[in-house]
Amino acid sequence: MPLTSKQIAHALSRKLLRKRHTRIMMDYYAEKLPRLEPPASPAQWKSRTARIRRDLLKKVFLTGLDPDVNDRPPDVRWRGVLKGNGYRIRKLHYEGYPGMRIPALLYEPENLREKAPAVLNPNGHHRGGKAMDYKQARCINLAKRGMLALNFEFIGMGELQGSLNHMQQAHVDLCGVAGVSAMYLAMKRGLDVLLAHEHADPDRVAMTGLSGGGWQTAVLTAIDERIGVSVPVSGHSPIWHRATRRWQDHGDLEQTPVDLCTVADYDTLTAMFAPRPALLVHSVNDSIFRPEFMRPALYTPARKVYERFGASDRIGFYANEDPGTHNYEKDIRERLYELLKKSWDLDICTEDIPCDDEIRTEWELNVGLPPGNPTFLSIAADLAGRLPVRRSTADSRQHDRKRLARVLRLPSAYTVESRAALKSRTLAGVSISHHLLKMGRWNVPVTEFDPQDSNDVLLILPENGRAGTARAVKNALKAGKRVFAADLLAFGEQVIADGEYHYLFMECIAAAGDRPLGICTAQLLALRRWIESRSGMRSMDINTQGLSTGLIALCAAALRPRGVDALRANLPDTLRRLVDWSVDYTQEPVSFCFGLLEQFDIQDLVLLSHPVDILIDGRGPMR
Repeated sequence: MPLTSKQIAHALSRKLLRKRHTRIMMDYYAEKLPRLEPPASPAQWKSRTARIRRDLLKKVFLTGLDPDVNDRPPDVRWRGVLKGNGYRIRKLHYEGYPGMRIPALLYEPENLREKAPAVLNPNGHHRGGKAMDYKQARCINLAKRGMLALNFEFIGMGELQGSLNHMQQAHVDLCGVAGVSAMYLAMKRGLDVLLAHEHADPDRVAMTGLSGGGWQTAVLTAIDERIGVSVPVSGHSPIWHRATRRWQDHGDLEQTPVDLCTVADYDTLTAMFAPRPALLVHSVNDSIFRPEFMRPALYTPARKVYERFGASDRIGFYANEDPGTHNYEKDIRERLYELLKKSWDLDICTEDIPCDDEIRTEWELNVGLPPGNPTFLSIAADLAGRLPVRRSTADSRQHDRKRLARVLRLPSAYTVESRAALKSRTLAGVSISHHLLKMGRWNVPVTEFDPQDSNDVLLILPENGRAGTARAVKNALKAGKRVFAADLLAFGEQVIADGEYHYLFMECIAAAGDRPLGICTAQLLALRRWIESRSGMRSMDINTQGLSTGLIALCAAALRPRGVDALRANLPDTLRRLVDWSVDYTQEPVSFCFGLLEQFDIQDLVLLSHPVDILIDGRGPMR
């Protein structure tokens, strides 16, 4: 009697890793994600940070764009004026990422004749964008104190809600251009616009914002030394801390951009404020970026750098208790006014001026944008449509495989150490074995079904874990095949704890300089070698059960076609469909490998995998 479905399902559901994978991932992050190293002297720090600033632009925030894009003057369009009580609001939009218009409001004090302090006010993750009441109140208060205040829209909020899903930056990354570049250029050119004002005092410039505005404040203050005073509020934390201690402080892709930690993490970026005055603000009842975690992770290491400059009194930490939520209300605004007064020796009051009757509606503050203003998806579609077509030939295959390995950041070939994870048993003439394959730091769980007198090998790569492969295993055993089912990194048992946010940990791998797709591909290549050695068979078939595992298997076949007879996958005709179909990064983070579509499409990988028979579900053989 053959193995029953229940027996197969039971064998496949056995847990081989338990919590081991979580510990492995924590060790990986501890090694790969850097911590701030305080400098020996101010001179050493200035030299180091000059290099970091160059590398942040080149390797993280402007990757794939023209080198001169950062230095182009902003293209500004003025769109009308609103009269306020002692100030006016000038509507405008300017170009951030090439072709993308960013709406903004410039709050100007009345009768301005001399140079005035200027404050850049980015938004956070609030749908009302620049019209949020707390932000209007801050800008009104600054203008009433004689300061220029630029209130610009956060991409995805307010008038830019076409890009509400910030994870769609991954579609831009796929095309070889940093998706975060749109975020960076919006804030950098906002600063350019503010400082181009005839009355803006370049020696008195500040930046402050909440949530995503806090993130923008931290990033731009670190990179752009024109910002003299910085008050980031509840918006950034070190990636090493996020990955190993506080996954709740998860961020969207702009907060965890690809390759960031190959240059610097946010503890270093915060220290790069030195010796400029800064106040880090966090709220005691916030669900993210809580002060008891952010003080040791951000403030304490940054303060050590300020101490090297003899400026420890220039950085402060404030825990907001009223209201203590994720906010930028009266209490925090007053901390801002105090810091500006102290930093610039201003003769201003530090109490918040009530202005409830001056808060305007979102419609009143709308700037209006040209039709077809770009979104993350439209930028990706435009980039994908302009990519050159590269086709592998017999003469170019060796070079193309090296190029693919570079795109994948393919790790060196893993050696495999195998050990039995559970005791083997034989049921209905089928030997069932469970293996843990140690590959470098990783452990890959494998369940093997070996019937008597099998002549063929089938490797199954599921996306939802080995337990979901029971039907495929039963059909293969019926055909007399020896079957291996394995969970690669990011799938099945290799999904880290807190699976709802599993994509975050893939973000962190990419931020550390590796590519989840590359690690998975290297694991598969090592797994194939181990199966060949164990089975004594020189070739196998591979079945995959999802988009990402199909792409992994196709990449592995393109790099090393020998040893695979047939590959069955569920793949689109082109990686451009990830853009066309708005495939969700949070569901398929492995497939969004930076620059993959720029260099290779599905057809290119199929050509490189010759002579493997490629069978795509619903389409049949590809060659």
